[in-house]
Amino acid sequence: MLNQVLSKEQIERVLCEEIAQILEEKGQNYVKAAAEIRPEHRLGPDLGLTSLDLAQLVAVVEGRLKADPFQELVPITSVRNVGALCSAYERFFSGDNSKDVDAELLLASKRRAEARRAADGK
Repeated sequence: MLNQVLSKEQIERVLCEEIAQILEEKGQNYVKAAAEIRPEHRLGPDLGLTSLDLAQLVAVVEGRLKADPFQELVPITSVRNVGALCSAYERFFSGDNSKDVDAELLLASKRRAEARRAADGK
């Protein structure tokens, strides 16, 4: 899928498939089929994904789609639900490299990460 522009539906399908796979692997009692996962589902509270699960999801999706919108475009900490996750990948594939809206979020995210690292080092 390298250098291929994907539709919103294609991106959402891949994300939902991978989320369902992670939930199945975790043995969640409320495992949702990919078709049941909706954009408004919150990753943690609704689907039960941890930050480690999200990291796994992003790594797997990066391999499938050859895309990583979280490296520069969108701070991963701003992603709270399936819709926001899908939007990050849509932005990547649209070629929207503008950082005006997300620049502050990305900077704040980097500052929080630096503060956590500094606190862990003490």
